[in-house]
Amino acid sequence: MEPSNAYTLRPRTPSASVSEPPGQRSADSPRLLREINDQVVLRLLLEYGQLTRGRVGELTGLSKPTVSSLLSGLEARGLVTTRGVVAGGPGPNARIYAVDSHAAYVVGVHVEQSGCVAGLATLTGELLATFEVAVQERRVASPVGEISAAVDGLLAATGLARSAIHRVVVATPGVIDPATGRLRHARHIRGWEAPGLIERLTQTLGVPVIHGNDVNLAAVAEGTHGVARSSTDYALLWLDRGVGLGLVLGGVLRAGAHGGAGEIGYLGVPGSEAPRADRGGTGGFQQLVGGQGLKALSRQFGIKGGSSAGIVTAALSAGEPGAALITELANGIALGAAAVTNLIDPGLLVLGGPVALAGGQVMLEKVITHLHQISFVRPPVLLSGLASDGVLQGSIEVALQGVRSQLFGQAPTLAGVLG
Repeated sequence: MEPSNAYTLRPRTPSASVSEPPGQRSADSPRLLREINDQVVLRLLLEYGQLTRGRVGELTGLSKPTVSSLLSGLEARGLVTTRGVVAGGPGPNARIYAVDSHAAYVVGVHVEQSGCVAGLATLTGELLATFEVAVQERRVASPVGEISAAVDGLLAATGLARSAIHRVVVATPGVIDPATGRLRHARHIRGWEAPGLIERLTQTLGVPVIHGNDVNLAAVAEGTHGVARSSTDYALLWLDRGVGLGLVLGGVLRAGAHGGAGEIGYLGVPGSEAPRADRGGTGGFQQLVGGQGLKALSRQFGIKGGSSAGIVTAALSAGEPGAALITELANGIALGAAAVTNLIDPGLLVLGGPVALAGGQVMLEKVITHLHQISFVRPPVLLSGLASDGVLQGSIEVALQGVRSQLFGQAPTLAGVLG
C-alpha cells in the first residue's frame, strides 16, 4: 500500500465495467472504446483550448455521429461546455467546445522556512489567486494551521467553497521516504517531520493532500512549462539558499530507492573537509554555493544584497568585485554540474531557482565555460524557463495531472514518484 503522502504519477488503467468480468474486457469492448475516445477528445480540448465538432473529427478521424455522441456525453458529465458558435459558413452554425475549467479546482503550496505561498487553479490550469502565509517563528508554528490558513485565504479571495477543491499538493524541502511517506532532513521547517502529518492535513481540510519534494516538483514544472518541454532526459540544478537536483530520465521523475536522489547539497567538494551529515552538517556543495557560501562570498568581495539572489543581483552591478564574485560562484556551481553530467549524462541540464535566475546569462556562460574545462560530458546547459515560482507551478501541475487522471481517465504526462 502506498503512503498517503506520496504521489505516484503512473498511467491509469480504466476500471473494468461491472457487467464485464475481468479477462472478458477486450480492446473492442464498446465501453472501453468510448473511454479511450473520451480521453482523446479531452486531451485535444486541453491542448487546443477550443474546438468545433468538425475539427475534433478531423484531428481524431472519428465520424461526426461518434464525435457528437462523445461531446454530448462529456457535456452531460460536466467536463465539457459550449463556448459559442462559428457563424458565417454553410449550414447550421458550428458549436465551439472546451473543457469546463470550473469542473474542478486544485491548490498547490510551496512551503519554505519563512512561511508558504499557495495558488489556486482551475481544471484547465488558469491561476485564479495566490495567498501567502508568513511564519514568524517556526518553533511554535503549526503546519496544519499554516496550510489551513493558506487554503482559506484562497477560498476567501475566489468565493469558492472548500468542497470545490479536488486536490492539494504541498511542496517542502527535505527527503520523503517512499515507503513511509515520512519527511526527513527538514528540521528548519519545524513540525513538518511529524509522523502522520499529511493524513491530519487531509482530515482537517477534507481534501486529499499529496506531499512532494520542492525541487522534484520544480522539475515537473520545467518539463511541462519550461525549457525541458521537449526533453525526456534532463536534470534541474536548483540554486537558492538551499541547493537540490531534480532528475527526469526516460520520462520518469527519479526520487531514488530511499527518496534521496538529487540531494546534491551533500556532494563533497575538493579543498574543504566534508561536513558531518550525521551531526546535522549541510554538505560540502551546499556550503560552497548555497546560502552559507554566498554570504561568505559577499563578505569576501564586499557585496551586500540580503538574500542569496539579492547578493547575486547586487554583484552584477558592482563592477570588478562583483564580477569576481560571479566568477567564483559560477566555478563552484560548475563542480556540482560536472558531477551530474559525468554520473548521469542527461540530455539537458537546466539551472533553475532564484540564484540562477538572478545570475542570468552572464553567470550561465561562466558556469558553462568552467564546466567544459572540468568535464568531457557536455550536454546543453540552459537557464530555467520558469520566470515565477517553479515549485508552486510544479505543485499545481501535479495536482492537475492527478485530478485529470481521475476525471478523464487520462494518464499523467510525467511518470515517477515525488519524493
